[in-house]
Amino acid sequence: MSLLRNLADALFPSHCHMCHNPLSSNEGICQFCLSDFPFISLEQPNLLFQPDIARMFNLPHCHGLLACAWYQGAMKQWLSEFKFTKQSHYQTAINAVIATQLAHFESTSTFSPDVYIILPLHKNRLIHRGFNQVAQTWLSHLPHTKVSTDTLRRINATKAQSGLSLNQRKQNVKRAFGVKQNLQGKKVAIIDDVITTGSTINAAAKACYAAGADEIWAYATALTPLHSQSVSKK
Repeated sequence: MSLLRNLADALFPSHCHMCHNPLSSNEGICQFCLSDFPFISLEQPNLLFQPDIARMFNLPHCHGLLACAWYQGAMKQWLSEFKFTKQSHYQTAINAVIATQLAHFESTSTFSPDVYIILPLHKNRLIHRGFNQVAQTWLSHLPHTKVSTDTLRRINATKAQSGLSLNQRKQNVKRAFGVKQNLQGKKVAIIDDVITTGSTINAAAKACYAAGADEIWAYATALTPLHSQSVSKK
């Protein structure tokens, strides 16, 4: 098996998705580029306490927000290509960014979830896409005993949020989610890949509160910058 792997590495060498230099293993991004990656600052671990970020996103049902990067540049390319064209080689770079930011967050924040919920796709969209991109990039970084794959359900098929105005986004996901189990007193982290206005993850958080959750945080791989939001709302 190792011989085949070495042969594959020789024939198809891995390269850093940022500087394009060769990598000794399939890491997706070299340590130099990872150390220089434009992570969102966690000087204040709860991003909702950063006024500029809090103004951008409508998250009244969330106590906190964690995100890795802005949805622009390399991260936008990686997520878009992975999600829409199934270019799985970008997954390793996304995973490296998530692992680094999550480790930093856990070393500075007092929030410790009882339950991690991957934002689900409706079954029709899951069948069409073939995978849940959020699960693919986040699950390996979470404690398996705290991950719930069936607590939150998409009970209504919704339109894609891209291209919708803020009000349309809210209406689109208004009754999109249902919760199957009691979350009484639980601290919950709901995880998505990209937060643009907050409408989707806020609707999911509202459903979790109805099921008794005590504290809810939104986790995201990326946040859409304010200037991009303005364009998408027009």
